[in-house]
Amino acid sequence: MVEVCQAKPFDYVRFVFSICLLIFSIVVTSYAIFRGKTGFWEEVPGPAAFALFVVDLAILGIVEGLQIALVELKRQHPDSYKFSHPRAYQLGQVASKKDNVERFLMGRQVFVVFLVFFIAKLTTIDLGDDLNDFLFPVPAWLYYSLLETGFITCILVVIVAQLMPQIVASKYPVHFLNFWLMKPAYWACIAVEFTGITHACWILSYFMGLVSGMESEDLLFQKSRKSFVMSELDPKQGGMSESPQKLIVTTKTHIPSPEHALQEVETILNEAAIEEDNRHIEHHSEKQFEAENMEKFSHLVEALDKGVDPDVRKILQFYLNNHPEKFRTFPSVIGNKVYPPPQALAEELQTSGSEVPGFLRDISDPEHVPPHIVACELLVHIVQLQKEIQQLKANQASGYTPRQSPI
Repeated sequence: MVEVCQAKPFDYVRFVFSICLLIFSIVVTSYAIFRGKTGFWEEVPGPAAFALFVVDLAILGIVEGLQIALVELKRQHPDSYKFSHPRAYQLGQVASKKDNVERFLMGRQVFVVFLVFFIAKLTTIDLGDDLNDFLFPVPAWLYYSLLETGFITCILVVIVAQLMPQIVASKYPVHFLNFWLMKPAYWACIAVEFTGITHACWILSYFMGLVSGMESEDLLFQKSRKSFVMSELDPKQGGMSESPQKLIVTTKTHIPSPEHALQEVETILNEAAIEEDNRHIEHHSEKQFEAENMEKFSHLVEALDKGVDPDVRKILQFYLNNHPEKFRTFPSVIGNKVYPPPQALAEELQTSGSEVPGFLRDISDPEHVPPHIVACELLVHIVQLQKEIQQLKANQASGYTPRQSPI
C-alpha cells in the first residue's frame, strides 16, 4: 500500500499520470453520454443516462467496499466498537451468523457483474464513421484501441467505483460499515441470493471439491484433533506406549469437539462455584467477604485444572489459537494449566455482589483496564516488596530496629 505522506518521487510521477488519465476518462465518458455517442438506447436522453451512470457507480462502490469491510471487521474485537458504531456492530453480528457471509457474497457478485455489464453498455463510445464529430478529432488508433473497446471508461470505473471504496473500507472498516446505506445494501444482496439465481454454484463447488480431493474445515479439524491424541500416545514424542488397537479406540471415542470441551469446562466451573458457595453462606465482614471471593477464584482454577481431561485441554488450546476472538468467553490453556475465561470470572463476581476489576471488564466498558497494565503494576509492586524484604533482612542481621512513630 502506498502512503501519500510517505510517497517517493517515482510514486508522485505515477500519481500525476493516473490523475491525468482519470480526468481524461471522466471528461470523455461524460461528454459521450450527454451527446448520446454511446451504445446505450437512443430513447434515453443524455442527462438521464448520465444520472443512471452515477447511480450505478455509487451502488457498485457500496457493494465492493461492503465486502472488504466485513472481511476486515473479523480482525477486530466486536466489543471495541459496540457502542461507538452500533450500526456496524449490529450488521457485523448478523453477517457472522451461520452462512450469511457466503450468501452475501453470492448476491453481491450478481450485483457487481450486472452493474459492470450495464455500465459497459451505457458508456461504450460509438462514433460510427465520423470520428471528427466528437469533443476533439479522434485518431483511428485511439478510437479503436481505447474508446470503442471501453478501456477508457474501465479506468474510471475501476478507480472510482471499485478500488477507492475497497481501500477506504480496508483502512476504516468500522466507519464504512456504520454508514446507514450498508444495511439495505447487505439485505439487497441477501435477497438476490434468496431467489436461487446462484444456487447452481453449490452443486458445482461440491463436485469441484470432490474431484480435486479438497477437505472441509470440519474434516481438517477432526484430523487435527486426532493428531493431538496420536502425539500424546506416541512414544517417539515422549507420550505413552499403547497398542495399535487401543490407539485406534482412543482416537475415535475420546476426542471431544470444541463445543463439548466448552460444555465440560462450564459444568466443572458451575459445580465448583456451587460447592464453594455452600461453604460460605454467611459473610461477617467486607474484608472477609473479599477474602472468600479470592478463595473462591482459587478454588475455581484448581477445580478446572484438576477436572479437565488432557485431551480436552489440547482441543481448548488448539481452538483458541485458531479463534483468538473467543478469548473472553473461552478457557485459556497456558502450558498444562487451564484458566477460566474472563467473562466467567466477571459473572461470578457480579453474582456474589462484588465489584468487577477493570481487567475483567468488557473491552467496550469505559472502566476497562488492559491486563498487561495490571501485570506491569504487579511487577512494580513485587520488585518494591522484594527491596523492602531485603532491607528488613539486612536490618535484622545488623541488629537494627527501626523506630516506630508515636500514634
